[in-house]
Amino acid sequence: MVKALTMARDLELIVLQEIRAFPGAEYVVAVQIVGAGDEWSFVISVKDGADFARIQYAARTTEQRRKHRYSLRHDGAD
Repeated sequence: MVKALTMARDLELIVLQEIRAFPGAEYVVAVQIVGAGDEWSFVISVKDGADFARIQYAARTTEQRRKHRYSLRHDGAD
C-alpha cells in the first residue's frame, strides 16, 4: 500500500481529532509530531483529570492506524 505524504502540522490535526473521538480521551489538548518520513511518533498534552489508561490506549491505536497510512513530508519550515 502506498502511504500518503503529509506535513507534520496536518498530521497533528488528524491525530488529535482521532484520539479525542475515543471515549475518555476528550482531555487531550494538543499533539506534536516528532520524526520524519516513516519514522515518526507523537507526543500528547492533556488537561488535569485525564484518564491516562484510556488516553494511552487511544494514542497507541491511533498511532498504529496512522503509521500504516501516512508518511511525513519534509518541510524546511518544520
